[in-house]
Amino acid sequence: MKPKLFSIAVLVAVLTSCDTPALLESKDYSFFIFRYTDEANKEWIITTTIAGSAGVLNSPKRYRNEPYFGRSRRAQNPEKYKFDICELATEEKLLYLHDGYRAYFPYTSIHFSDNDVYRDGKWEDICKRNPLDLPVKGSANGLYKEVRHFDIYALEKMTGKGRKEMSIEDIETAINKAIDAGKLDKYSTKVSGMWPSYE
Repeated sequence: MKPKLFSIAVLVAVLTSCDTPALLESKDYSFFIFRYTDEANKEWIITTTIAGSAGVLNSPKRYRNEPYFGRSRRAQNPEKYKFDICELATEEKLLYLHDGYRAYFPYTSIHFSDNDVYRDGKWEDICKRNPLDLPVKGSANGLYKEVRHFDIYALEKMTGKGRKEMSIEDIETAINKAIDAGKLDKYSTKVSGMWPSYE
C-alpha cells in the first residue's frame, strides 16, 4: 500500500473507532427519555446484575437545585447522593415530559444497564421482600416502545449552558421545546435501550 493511502486508511480507522474520546465522553454525559409500551410498566421493579443484595443501585440520587452532571461533586460527598431503597416504594421516580415521554429522575440508576430485568413485583412492595426473589418477567428494555439518547453536545446546544452548569430544569425545558417543535430527530437518536450517565 502506498504511504499516502495507508495514512488515509489509518485516519479513517481512528475517526470511525467506537472508542474515540468524543464518543466515550458522550456516553459519560448521557440523558435518556422514553415512552412506555404501557403506562402501567412504570410500576414494575427493575433489578440489575451490578448492584448488591437488593439488585437495585442506591446511588446516585440527583437534585433539582444543583447541576445535573457532576461525578466529582458526588465523589466528594457520596452519602448525600445515596438513598434508602425503600424510598422507591413511595417517592416519584419519573420526570414527566411532553407527548408521553418520561425520564428517570431523581433516581437515575433505576435502569442501569442493558442486562437489567423487570420483576413480577411493584415498586410499592420493594421493601416487603427481596426483589431478587421475584420471578423475572423480561428485559427492562422491553418496557419501552421508544428510547431516545441525547449526548452532551446536543444538550449544551439545546440548553445554551455548559455541562457543569445545566440543571434538570434546563434539560427538561429544552427537551419539551424540541418535542413541541417536532425536532427530536435533530437533537437525539433512537436507541434500543438505556445505559446510565456516569457523570
